[in-house]
Amino acid sequence: MLKPIRITKQRLHELKQETTAQDRAILKSLLSCRYLTGQQLVRLHFSRNAETPTAAAYAAYRCLNRLRDYGLIQSLQRRIGGVRAGSGSFVWTLTSGGFRLIHMDSTGVLPRRQFREPSPHFLAHTLLISEAYLQFTEICAQNNMTLSKVQFEPGCWRQYRNNAGKQLVLKPDLYAVTQGSGYEDCWFIEIDCDTETVARILDKCDRYIHYLRSGTEQKQPDVFPYVIWIVPNEKRKRSLQKHICTQYPRGGQLFLVILPDELKDLLAGGAEKYIQNLDAKGGTS
Repeated sequence: MLKPIRITKQRLHELKQETTAQDRAILKSLLSCRYLTGQQLVRLHFSRNAETPTAAAYAAYRCLNRLRDYGLIQSLQRRIGGVRAGSGSFVWTLTSGGFRLIHMDSTGVLPRRQFREPSPHFLAHTLLISEAYLQFTEICAQNNMTLSKVQFEPGCWRQYRNNAGKQLVLKPDLYAVTQGSGYEDCWFIEIDCDTETVARILDKCDRYIHYLRSGTEQKQPDVFPYVIWIVPNEKRKRSLQKHICTQYPRGGQLFLVILPDELKDLLAGGAEKYIQNLDAKGGTS
């Protein structure tokens, strides 16, 4: 179980002076993503400025252990990849002290945040969301693109009213805006672990259709995001493509079902080009 770590207000003020800009960037990443593995933190905050992967891993190891000693972050008992995966297998999260330090300059009342060991399914899904965010970040950096906006849960959730006037909430896993040479794409991202029934997936697609028809998202900007379903394997991809295209004949204009390693072609070339290539190949969403 996660340990409750208490830090006095005076100590938080001291830590605010002792922590570096990189330290605070790590804390903010953990605030947004909730959970990140050591390897993910290396890629996000250490790889660009390190001469070698080993140097990056070592720098991350020292920094994360220091933040842990400060009482600002802690690792879960569960490790990804087992003990043999090394320090990169630790899963890190904020402590209440880390949460308070980030919000020290806030003038409002801080929301209470519970710190407890997550279930295996919730952790796996959350880390996949974090991985999608990392892929967006890395693909944009490698292809001279800009990741101009990212919203995590619950910031990416959207409220709207159905035809009966009932207030509803659409809950994507992630929202992002990418800009390339002469184009900008908006994305709702759904991470599929192949644990939900097809009926549940189609129900979520229905919610996107209803939200699209409400016109709420198109007020600013004047576009509706593409919906990316990132799935774990080819079998699941073919299954969702088949059912989505049967349910929504024009689903290729809204729903895109891809494998994780197909995200680069989608983002780097832009959604319109990607869809045109699919149509040329006689492909589906």
